[in-house]
Amino acid sequence: MDTPGKIPRDLLARAMDQSRDGITIADAKKKGFPLIYVNGGFEKLTGYTSAEVIGKNYRILQGIDSGQPGLDAIRAAVAKEESCVVTLRNYRKDGQMFWNELSISPVHNAEGKLTHYIGIQKDVTARILLEQHLRQSNLDLQTLNRQLNTLACIDPLVGLSNRRHFDEQFASLRSTAQRTHSEVSVLMIDLDYFRQFNERYGRSAGDECLRMVGDCIARSFVRTSDCAARYDGEEFAVITLAANLDDLRRHAQKLCEQVRALNIPNGDSPHGIVTVSIGGVHRLFGRETTGEEIIGMAERELFAAKHNGRNCVHLAG
Repeated sequence: MDTPGKIPRDLLARAMDQSRDGITIADAKKKGFPLIYVNGGFEKLTGYTSAEVIGKNYRILQGIDSGQPGLDAIRAAVAKEESCVVTLRNYRKDGQMFWNELSISPVHNAEGKLTHYIGIQKDVTARILLEQHLRQSNLDLQTLNRQLNTLACIDPLVGLSNRRHFDEQFASLRSTAQRTHSEVSVLMIDLDYFRQFNERYGRSAGDECLRMVGDCIARSFVRTSDCAARYDGEEFAVITLAANLDDLRRHAQKLCEQVRALNIPNGDSPHGIVTVSIGGVHRLFGRETTGEEIIGMAERELFAAKHNGRNCVHLAG
């Protein structure tokens, strides 16, 4: 007659054998913890028969994949005679990899001495693959969002900041400069005789000319505090923290030289090549000075450079 509250041994054995999860018992009294029992679920999960694994240990499922972090967690738990749950890459008898959620628990006798370990294996491959897919999808989405944010800030033709991003950066820099009583430098750069260039050589040549000049500007203003942008058509704008007016002038004049060195033909220019005119301001602006007013000052200096024959720099401090 069965003892109340106790499960008959034959029922317990049948229940364990019918479990869909793999169930194993390892002998903790022997070196290497050899397996002394595996259920039918283990055989279906791994492809190994009971006869093939009894006397061997869990490492039969690892193959050469022995550098997994989960194995360190198992060793640490065994050293403390504690339970643990890890997810491992394991390998079936036919070599197929599967993700095994392995739970091990120590079994102690009446005297409290460790005698066995119970192991439960679950095939969680579908879950892990889904998690990996979701992580990759999330990374792809983050990459796409970064690319979209970049595209929202960059002029697609010349690769510099666009007008919107320039205005945002300018407002931020102007606010910082006014708060710290720093001077702000703004340059407005315009291609000379560019309308005539487009009419003579065509829009494609005009676009390539803009790209080449844009590259010159990008190479001239590379500090993290600089912001160079395509401002409007053939007009470019630069915010820079030049040390002083002379420093700003040297930068601007060097840019003029670099554009001339491109040697882009322009039959409508008295110089025979593409040139730029540059106007700018470098000064400490009061809190009442708006960004539009600062740009307007730089635009007036650009007009003065145009009026003085183009291919030159005109600055105000």
